[in-house]
Amino acid sequence: MKIVLCYIFPLDGGGGYREKALQFVESYGRCAAGVDHDTVIVCNGAAPSDDARSIFSGLPGLSFLQHDNSGWDIGGFQLAARTVPCDLMVFCGGSAYFRIPGWLERMAQMFLELGDTLYGSTGNQGDSRVGVYPHVRTTGFWCSPSLLAKYPFLVTQGGGGGQRYAAEHGPNCVCNWLASQGKTSWVVGATDALPVTQCDSLANGFHHGNQEGVLVGDRLTCPPYYHCA
Repeated sequence: MKIVLCYIFPLDGGGGYREKALQFVESYGRCAAGVDHDTVIVCNGAAPSDDARSIFSGLPGLSFLQHDNSGWDIGGFQLAARTVPCDLMVFCGGSAYFRIPGWLERMAQMFLELGDTLYGSTGNQGDSRVGVYPHVRTTGFWCSPSLLAKYPFLVTQGGGGGQRYAAEHGPNCVCNWLASQGKTSWVVGATDALPVTQCDSLANGFHHGNQEGVLVGDRLTCPPYYHCA
């Protein structure tokens, strides 16, 4: 099985993203993936500079894609899904970092066990009061790229309540689109996994316990652990 790790690097490191990229690479060195893979860095909003190439130079099977930053990270993920051939792709946003050794081995295991659907390191059961549907959070998720490429909405707008957030947690979000086809989206921890509609109950997951079971973290899985209950 060919696996590709996809990381979004916005604005050639501007806006604090260089420091986040350094954290991503440091965590990769500290938390062994456990499975061989290639790496693609999506440079959002700028061509890959010499500095960018240096930051990611230690990652295996390295290549770069340039994207115009339309749709922010989701737009970049869709570009990678359309253009990089592999069986399984792991998508990491700009603030993502690895928390547990063997994270990729665990991801591949669940993909082989449960089939071709959507998986996330963190998720949310939704809140109908604010129009948020159950969803896998898009800072650290995985699926076959062919699956994401079939999502019928091309995301070209970023924030301000635009397409990017609608694709993650709106009524036509990726998880709802998959549910309409009879597919379950999963949130996977270090030792357990639950459908996204039950994911708030994952032991030591994003919303419960101390978050020690989260495979891929982001800005909301750092102290003071705002989303823990």
